[in-house]
Amino acid sequence: MTDTAIKALLKAQQAMESVKKDSVNPHFKNRYASLEAVIDATSSVFQENGFVVMQPCGRDELGVYVETKLLHTSGEAFSSKVYLVLSKQDMQGLGSAITYARRYGLLGMACLATEDDDGEMAAKQSSGVQVTKGLKSGNSPNPAPREELRNW
Repeated sequence: MTDTAIKALLKAQQAMESVKKDSVNPHFKNRYASLEAVIDATSSVFQENGFVVMQPCGRDELGVYVETKLLHTSGEAFSSKVYLVLSKQDMQGLGSAITYARRYGLLGMACLATEDDDGEMAAKQSSGVQVTKGLKSGNSPNPAPREELRNW
């Protein structure tokens, strides 16, 4: 990988301003940054620095995900996957999970932070679900112990 895309990503991240919390979670009565606010805070800066953002959905051996891709005009690319956990097994649950994954995937690639106002709800809805498939400790064929995952 050449340093052209890395320098452009650094320049883009330095130029980005914080994400405005423009939405209210009616369940917890707190504010959070919507997907639209994250896109507004990142898209023009990424474009000015030669990046196109794509967020396709996919599936692999670990599950269903949204992949955030930053494609640079130099031909270089960066990507990150956020795996989906559905609160409800219907299209509304899928749509919510995709929106959440797109928002946090884009925040991560932009190296921006916002308070995780709806993270508590996501954690409650996914309680009892172990995300250990594919995570291994050393050379062991068994999934990583919970304590190790907590420190991961």
